[in-house]
Amino acid sequence: MGLNLFGCVCGQFHSSGEGMGMDAERVSVPIPFYVLEHPDGVALFDCGLPAAMCDPEESYLRALRPLGMDVSLTPAETVTQRLHALDVDPLRVRYVVLSHLHFDHAGGLRELPNATLVVQRREWEAGFEPALSQRYGLRKRYFDLGHEVRLVDGEHDLFGDGAAVCVPSFGHTPGHQSLRVRSAAGDHILVGDACYHAGVVESRRFPAISDHAAMNRSLESLLALRAPETVMVFGHDPDQWGERPVLPLARS
Repeated sequence: MGLNLFGCVCGQFHSSGEGMGMDAERVSVPIPFYVLEHPDGVALFDCGLPAAMCDPEESYLRALRPLGMDVSLTPAETVTQRLHALDVDPLRVRYVVLSHLHFDHAGGLRELPNATLVVQRREWEAGFEPALSQRYGLRKRYFDLGHEVRLVDGEHDLFGDGAAVCVPSFGHTPGHQSLRVRSAAGDHILVGDACYHAGVVESRRFPAISDHAAMNRSLESLLALRAPETVMVFGHDPDQWGERPVLPLARS
């Protein structure tokens, strides 16, 4: 048995088009996370929104709305329900590889209490440094929940066989990382928020609150990893999660 890779969408993020590098006044974009089934255990890359955000009056959502941001999440879209649909027990998830500590990527951790978090050391440290956590919006209430944490520095081979390799892609946040996955579905680079969508590859319209020079270097490094058959799966690309999803959503 090799590695199986699935995609899941955990709600939608709503913001100005400018904030997402898109030419529209307002946009709604998917919030994906990824399930990796390996002989040595199940891993997730990111884990979507907190289930509490099914309630539109959740406190952080109320704080985001004056800034022009919001989310929508239904009970069927939570991490727990997406995993159940794949016959995966959330309590048996071994690893959660976090691209970064934003609430829409780390928010499902409360539903995965037995997982070990795999995080770049500089990202985790930024989450506990007041000035950096404030600047980048790293909210401890969503990630500092008592999980075992494996801090990594640079590239990290998750299972030790090259099937899933963490690749540093700093800039969106201080310690953002992406994941190179070789699976039955092919060769994929799960980019995370190092690049929101395919259009940013050309436009380089990065978020305002980010290190643009670092993001540019990271994106160039990720693009250089591509082989002809490699598929880049971007952080919030509506075109990749429409009628023809970029990754399987269910077992065939």
